[in-house]
Amino acid sequence: MNKTALIVDDSRSARVVLKKVLETHDLNVDTAESAEDALVYLTDHRPDVIFMDHLMPGMDGFQAVSAIKQNPHTATIPIMMYTSQEGEVYVGQARALGAVGVLPKKIAPVEVSKVLKSLRVIGEESRNVPGEDMDRISTSGEFAALETLDQDLRLLIKDLFEQQRKILRRDLLDSYEAIASRVADEIRPVPPEEPDEPAAVDEIGSTRFVRAAVVALAVIAMVFAGLYWQREQRWQEVQIENAALQRALESQRISDAEDSLQVMQQMGDFRNSLESIYAATISGLEWGANQATQYRFGEPPLGDERLTVIKQLTDQLEAISFAGVIRIETHAANFCTVFGPGDGFVLAPDGLPASECSAIGVSPGEAYESGLEQSVAFANFIRLADERSGGRLRYEIVSLGNSDPLMPYPLTTEGTSAGAWNRIAAANNRVEISIFPDAY
Repeated sequence: MNKTALIVDDSRSARVVLKKVLETHDLNVDTAESAEDALVYLTDHRPDVIFMDHLMPGMDGFQAVSAIKQNPHTATIPIMMYTSQEGEVYVGQARALGAVGVLPKKIAPVEVSKVLKSLRVIGEESRNVPGEDMDRISTSGEFAALETLDQDLRLLIKDLFEQQRKILRRDLLDSYEAIASRVADEIRPVPPEEPDEPAAVDEIGSTRFVRAAVVALAVIAMVFAGLYWQREQRWQEVQIENAALQRALESQRISDAEDSLQVMQQMGDFRNSLESIYAATISGLEWGANQATQYRFGEPPLGDERLTVIKQLTDQLEAISFAGVIRIETHAANFCTVFGPGDGFVLAPDGLPASECSAIGVSPGEAYESGLEQSVAFANFIRLADERSGGRLRYEIVSLGNSDPLMPYPLTTEGTSAGAWNRIAAANNRVEISIFPDAY
């Protein structure tokens, strides 16, 4: 009696391909479009092996595996995760929930044969291409105000003023000493000659001495009065000079403040001009990177050709000391395909009516997964981005699947050829690049 295999996948094309491979091993193959349908099926059936997709609407593959393994009536059925998810972490999660292994959707028939033999249904090997996690890493200077010029000018004027005061005081003291010396010489008494009549001579000498003393005192008083007047006059002149210097200092301070504001304004205008030039440069680089957005049917969106564009863009951004995020957004198209000779789908002939295509597009989950497909070189380049740029350049890879077509598809396949349909799909099969500088 032939054994039975159950395929659980929301993608019709994936179910068709796997079913065809399993039937070559004389297996009865049943299918379910969702995990919920599979659980209903298992209430009345017991297949020998289950091939379970991961990403499905509603209950996903991991939740379905957990539910099957918790049910004593179905816990012993071997389950293989059949998905495009890859990596040792994912395999570990699947096995922890009870799955015996993980098969990629693009598996060769010989590998399916090995898996079935290992499960005693009719692999030990599974092709795991480690995925590389995207490194997600999701200047402003203030211009110093010219505030020291006012203080330096004030100190200079103060020093000049102090020097003038010291010179004036020294001149006044020298004048006082010279006048006092001259007056002392004038009032010093002349030694008297030997008088013939001592009494008369003494009386005359006393009278002359008193008169000379009075004259000397009067002269001294007049001299000091004149010096005091000169000092007052000079003091008034110094006060006037000081007021003039104060006014000059205040005027200079205002002028310096105005000059400082003007310089700051010019610097601000210059900085705004540089920011405008920088933004225009970023926009131009982004435009250039998006001149070749499309990728061919069956080609990974993030392959070696896309890597060449990303490397050129990275070199140009590093040349202008850019820091920020490069967002790489992938879009998958809904192509009109037919079943090909190599256990897969190929583009339908241009003349074939679109209504006769075997499949048009893929499920949202499968489109999402295909948008994340990368070549080994591309994945290694993204993985080393942080080490290469010191964290200044970060790459963000986002798959939008087939949810955002650039050109709308016809509302119906009736009256539309496969060639016309696929020309629209080719425009929707694209990669778009956006550049977001860090705020500064």
